[in-house]
Amino acid sequence: MFSKIYLALLGLSISVMAFFTYYSWSWLQSIGQPAAAVAEFQFYTTLVSTALWISTAVLLVLANAVLWSSGRAWAIWTTFLFFTVFAVLRYFGLELAYIDFQMRTYPAGIAVMKGPVIGVALIILMAAIAFFDQFIVVRLRAKTYGKPEEPIVEPAETPAE
Repeated sequence: MFSKIYLALLGLSISVMAFFTYYSWSWLQSIGQPAAAVAEFQFYTTLVSTALWISTAVLLVLANAVLWSSGRAWAIWTTFLFFTVFAVLRYFGLELAYIDFQMRTYPAGIAVMKGPVIGVALIILMAAIAFFDQFIVVRLRAKTYGKPEEPIVEPAETPAE
């Protein structure tokens, strides 16, 4: 049951993140005032970051429930993949689109690009969180339920020669 809920929320999260990422990027394609386009782009980029953190946290909680109930960690690593894809889109794709917009609009005023460095650091942090989360939940599950006992198989007697 947790798997179905997880997959439904994963689909919803992907849809929301894809919409906000596209909408944020579309402001840079605007033919209106550049200052208004930058302001809206920054607003929606902040919204993308907030939605990414909230949806990742919710998916990670559900992934823990899936791991606890089934003993399989696929949901934790799917959450990590979800975070990685949208972090790359946010911190690499949108940042590069913004730099391109700045070069077209204000050729003399290019800012330093910190987004990719932040993106790489956040992806590494999320990988560590996913790994240790899986480690802790698996250990707690084994402590709670115990390991299934293996049947004792005695070796077959061999005839004496």
